[in-house]
Amino acid sequence: MDKTTIMNLMKEFFQSEFPIQGTELETTTDLLNDWFVDSLGVINTVLFLESRFSISIARADINPDNFQNIETLSDFVERSLG
Repeated sequence: MDKTTIMNLMKEFFQSEFPIQGTELETTTDLLNDWFVDSLGVINTVLFLESRFSISIARADINPDNFQNIETLSDFVERSLG
C-alpha cells in the first residue's frame, strides 16, 4: 500500500470520526493540538490503524513524532507494514 492511499484513508477516518466544522484537515494539520479533542481520539486512532492496516502499535509508538500529523502517521504505518 502506498503512502498516498494510507494518507487518504486516514484523512477520511479523521474527518468522519472527529469532524470539526469550518476547519479543513490537511496532511500537515497538527493532530495532537489542532484536531483531537482528547486522549480518547488517540485511542480510537490506534484501534483504527491496528484494524485497518493489520499492524500492532506499542505504547512507545504513541508519541508526538508519530502522531504529529497525517504525514508522520503515514510514515509510521509504512514502516510498520515493512
